[in-house]
Amino acid sequence: MKKPTVVIYSDNICPFCTIGAKRLKKLQRELDFDVEWKAIEIHPETPKEGVKTADYFPNYDMERMKNHIENFGKDVDMKLKGNMLANSKLSLAANEFAQGKGKFNEFHEAIFKANFEEGKNIGELDVLLKIAQNVGIDHEGLSQYLEDERNLKAIDESSAQAMNLGITGVPSFIIKNKMVVGAQSTEVLKEFIENEITNNEKKKG
Repeated sequence: MKKPTVVIYSDNICPFCTIGAKRLKKLQRELDFDVEWKAIEIHPETPKEGVKTADYFPNYDMERMKNHIENFGKDVDMKLKGNMLANSKLSLAANEFAQGKGKFNEFHEAIFKANFEEGKNIGELDVLLKIAQNVGIDHEGLSQYLEDERNLKAIDESSAQAMNLGITGVPSFIIKNKMVVGAQSTEVLKEFIENEITNNEKKKG
């Protein structure tokens, strides 16, 4: 029986995306399913050097938001130590390079850690190259890949595809024609995936 694939539209600067990623990783120990990550850039207008989150979200109480996110992600030990919002396009393109090298999961987790737990600017090339080197990816090859405008344009196209699907929030989890959007508990994600597994078993029967 073919196992279901959960397609996830995600951005590296979205804290709820890293929480979702960690919850799916835990669920894969219980349930048999694949994960396919797709890029969506939620704040493409962010300058390349990044911007302080307090400046970008002037009407938000940042300490309260931080506490809310950490409490929501307590089950996966979510920590927020940075105070910058990065431009995510380079890092999303770097994800694609890592995918091609069979190192997506390692690189993806390291990107999330650098951004949220270490407060590094993942919009900077040097930061991405260092992360690549640390997880065993050819950093010179990554540098050349990111210099090619076609690879950056592919992120724009993926974002446009998400918009065409009606995606308005991240992370968005899709199985076939079913979708759940935004911050979801482990229980909701588990039920979402189990329903598809059950449907597959019924069809097989």
